[in-house]
Amino acid sequence: MNHTDLKGRLMLKVVGILYIIFAALSILTGLLAVVGGAALGVAGGESLALGLGVVAMVFGLMMILSSVFSLVAGILGVKWCNRPDKAGTLFVLGVVLTALAVLNLLSSFGGDNGSAAVVGALIGLVLPVLYTLGAWQNKQSLQ
Repeated sequence: MNHTDLKGRLMLKVVGILYIIFAALSILTGLLAVVGGAALGVAGGESLALGLGVVAMVFGLMMILSSVFSLVAGILGVKWCNRPDKAGTLFVLGVVLTALAVLNLLSSFGGDNGSAAVVGALIGLVLPVLYTLGAWQNKQSLQ
């Protein structure tokens, strides 16, 4: 099978590149949160500053971990967009990314930011759905 016959190839490549870019930016933001939290905790000296510093560090680490997963998914999407034998793996990654985005959407309801958080979470759902669709199309091309 010629790789140009794969219907989801271009979608996986483009979305994979976007995942790489956004994940790299999120990793940098997470690192800044960890460093800033550590600096706040050390410089503050008070229990409130220390507590805020620890919270910033924990959120930064969580952001880094989730972004590393997105980075790996993006790299694999770009690397394997021409490989129908890897479409199943990419599809599973897409389903996990979509599930995480849905959880993010559900957690955005009822927050203080109101509709802005919901709209942001809906936008955040677009990339994983497209990634999953591209993997599914490649999987269908294999059959």
